[in-house]
Amino acid sequence: MNIKIIIILLACISFSFSCGTEKRNENDFGIFKDENIFYEPVKLTENEKQTLRKHINQLNERYDPEGKMLTRTLSGWNYHTDAESGIFHEVRASFSYAVALLDLGDDQYTQRAFDIIKKTITLQDQDTTSRSCGVWPYYLEEPLATKKAPIDYNWADFNAVSLLDVWMGHQERIPENLKNKIKKSLILAAKSIQKRNVGPGYTNIAIMGTYVTYVVSYLFDLPEMQEYAHNRLKRFYDYTLEKGTFTEYNSPTYTVVALDELNRMQRHIINEEAKTIIDKLYFMGWEMIARHYHNTSGQWAGPHSRSYSTLVRPSFYAILNQASDGVLKFPEQEPRWDVKIKHNIPNQLLSYFLTPTYPRTEIDIFEVNEPEIVGTCYLTEDYALSTSNRSSLWNQRRPFLVYWGDINQPKYIQVRFLHDFYDFSSATYFSQQKENKVLAGINFVTDGGDKHISIDRLKDGQFIAKDLRLRFEFGNVENSELEMPSSKNDLFSFKVDDLQFNIQLYLSRFNGLNGHWEKGGDDKNSWIDFVIYSGGDKNFILSQVNEAILGYIFSIGTEQDKVSNDKPAYQMKNGIMNASWNGLELEIPIKPLPRPNHL
Repeated sequence: MNIKIIIILLACISFSFSCGTEKRNENDFGIFKDENIFYEPVKLTENEKQTLRKHINQLNERYDPEGKMLTRTLSGWNYHTDAESGIFHEVRASFSYAVALLDLGDDQYTQRAFDIIKKTITLQDQDTTSRSCGVWPYYLEEPLATKKAPIDYNWADFNAVSLLDVWMGHQERIPENLKNKIKKSLILAAKSIQKRNVGPGYTNIAIMGTYVTYVVSYLFDLPEMQEYAHNRLKRFYDYTLEKGTFTEYNSPTYTVVALDELNRMQRHIINEEAKTIIDKLYFMGWEMIARHYHNTSGQWAGPHSRSYSTLVRPSFYAILNQASDGVLKFPEQEPRWDVKIKHNIPNQLLSYFLTPTYPRTEIDIFEVNEPEIVGTCYLTEDYALSTSNRSSLWNQRRPFLVYWGDINQPKYIQVRFLHDFYDFSSATYFSQQKENKVLAGINFVTDGGDKHISIDRLKDGQFIAKDLRLRFEFGNVENSELEMPSSKNDLFSFKVDDLQFNIQLYLSRFNGLNGHWEKGGDDKNSWIDFVIYSGGDKNFILSQVNEAILGYIFSIGTEQDKVSNDKPAYQMKNGIMNASWNGLELEIPIKPLPRPNHL
């Protein structure tokens, strides 16, 4: 046999052994492309490196060179974990840190990055007989086998995305003895995602898991998974198109996450059919942002299904600036560390940011199945008022929001219901809105959660409380600017920044307790609270409560607006409260009942 042929064959065998069945079509620059996927080595500009270096310098302080992972100090209750206090080694953050180190391209960090990956991969459940095979724990100190809190299966999705960043962005730099470990880990994670088969209603994970299974299936030639990924993308698209929006509707948190993952798809998935679907979904996400952007206050107006912060963070402005090619400029920006994500606002949506039409009302049907969820957002030059017709008062929901002020000092009102000063997820919210007026009611469910809508469900609605209160929270407003009603159910009005606010708690019944008003505040926010109960530990069983209902009206306006001070009318009959006010009507149960769908 010709010696050259023997050498070529030996090289092919060696390559196949180190990389498995990965499909390769690379040129000398490490670029891979076929009819389905594309990737190339990461190359950053100097500005991008500067942003990333700043992020890395902050994380370096948390790096444990012996444990070869990032650490985190915990204090207090957290979702999905038994850990409450102490120092823990984080899985997801460690993977992300490793990606950042490699993306920077600084040789001094290369070995650290691969040490982290090698260590953190070992924490994945790789027992193929295990239900959680392919998933990672949150922390080194909390392995899945002994974990008491529910396992977060999303960790297969999140960590696989980081490993794909490593595989596709730094393929030529990965040590040979680590390639098979990364490959095995990615395949197990993708199989876990496929087995779990998250429905299209779980937006960010539906998209992320589609990306992982799609790319992994083509990287490592897994035909069954390829078919699954294509079908999953089409199913998510059809579902979202039917609803007209993502399930986590108008969410400052999850819409951005969805757009990030769709942008990742745009960079790596080039199949023509898939690309058309991805681009349409990407437009839908930006359209939701554009229609709810209030350029006076610089805020993303509500209502929000999921939000981790009532005011947008500076990174949001960096996204808008970058996605508009610098057309949209803001005084405060905070560049995002994942500089590979590069968004683009569709041209036909730029007018919402640059030359918006005010006043206008944006109405969205967020849930088409009964019971419908409808969002209303009234935007004017001076303020933006938004409501959801039905929602919960979980701390990630924002069913009632007002924004005003300017981009340097935005202000807001948020309605909350607090159990021992933490948002009570079993409080449910109903409202009707027309322009600057809102008729609202709050009742309670017997099978809802306490701090979370599903993780810590109440049994028969039973809970112990030292304090229960309805809060009207005013962000960036001085306590001295607020007024309280002279008696429990009186209308009260006051002015802040030339805007008049009218509020009336027209109904307040909770298990025979009277309640009273209080004012309070801290260095950032102020509030007006209707205190239902405050004292020693008291046992409440919602399933045994006959009446637990609150109702309020709200209106806002300038001197030119008509701000109604008419009193609402209501009646209680056959277990239902019917209220009416200024052409708005509301009907909600008086007694706590099981949770309705979609809440």
